[in-house]
Amino acid sequence: MLGNGIIIPVFPYYVKSMGASAFQLGLLLTVYALCQFIFAPIWGRYSDKVGRKPLLMLGITGYAVSFILYGLAHAIWLLFVARIAGGILSAAVMPTAMAYIGDVTTEEKRGSGMGLMGASMGLGMVMGPALGGILSGISFTFPFFFAAGLAIVNVITIFIFLKESLTPEERMQQQVEVTDDSGISSILGELRTPLVQFFIMLFLASVAHSMNEATYALFMQNKIGMGAKEAGWAFMVAGIVMVILQGVLVGKMINRLGEKKTIVIGLSAMAVGLALLLYSFNIITAIIFLAVFCCGMGLIRPATSSAVSKGAANQGRSLGAMQGFDSLGRVVGPAFGGFLLDLNWSYAYIGAVIVALLAVICFKAYDRHHSRAAGC
Repeated sequence: MLGNGIIIPVFPYYVKSMGASAFQLGLLLTVYALCQFIFAPIWGRYSDKVGRKPLLMLGITGYAVSFILYGLAHAIWLLFVARIAGGILSAAVMPTAMAYIGDVTTEEKRGSGMGLMGASMGLGMVMGPALGGILSGISFTFPFFFAAGLAIVNVITIFIFLKESLTPEERMQQQVEVTDDSGISSILGELRTPLVQFFIMLFLASVAHSMNEATYALFMQNKIGMGAKEAGWAFMVAGIVMVILQGVLVGKMINRLGEKKTIVIGLSAMAVGLALLLYSFNIITAIIFLAVFCCGMGLIRPATSSAVSKGAANQGRSLGAMQGFDSLGRVVGPAFGGFLLDLNWSYAYIGAVIVALLAVICFKAYDRHHSRAAGC
């Protein structure tokens, strides 16, 4: 996540320097998410069969390859090639990492485990954007090569130090139980399970989140003159908020309130933060309002991961499907947000607020209906 954080404040300006529109920037984010939507369930299911460690190494190698290709690109079509390659390979990381956490924690510790994983991701987001903003002073391409180096070091570290969490007997059992359906079939199959409300909610939350991610830098550049360095500081502060929230509070909230109530609080905070971003009038307010938004996402993902992990028969498969729905939201969100931003600078955030509120309504409505059906 440090590598990802490094390129976040740089990527929009790098793409824009090649003459791309906001819609093309959205498409670049969309094609990456589309690849993850297709391949995350496949890699997650495969990690049930062969183990977590090989898939983590494969996925982080994908990050390294994509970062190098970004730095070498001199045209928009080459950026699309890099996004596709990176999306296919790096899709192995998140579902496998979450399944690893599920393997090594009890149900009582699952929420805290997912929260600590989120905190580690947030720590990368604390350091990455600010570092990316500084490195962009050397050149727009240097941050990509630096991030690639970090990924290579990470692969080596995993190979030497990380222990496999699935025993050979567990992997053999998974080979018997797990069917060989495609990634999309796996996702559709999960719609027939009680976990469907979490998947649909996460899809909508991901749409709103990725609309903000794709348009924040350009929106703030137009509204208050924010540049790459200032965007880096904004994402750093947001990352600090997520580290504190996920490392200290989210596990306690899940244990006290449960996953569902924690998710509703997170969705509500997300909607409020998106609405406030429309009223940013200087760098400070843009950072504070982004932090409010990130508080919401900081609650939603660990709580969803904990709920899915607890309710899953095959963790790699279900968490891979969850990541697929998350990625599907990032297929729709960036292109939709970029399209709305090209129409009007405010439309992207108005649309994101509506999507976040829709996520709250759908999640509560399904839960109420499911509770009544169970009572009958």
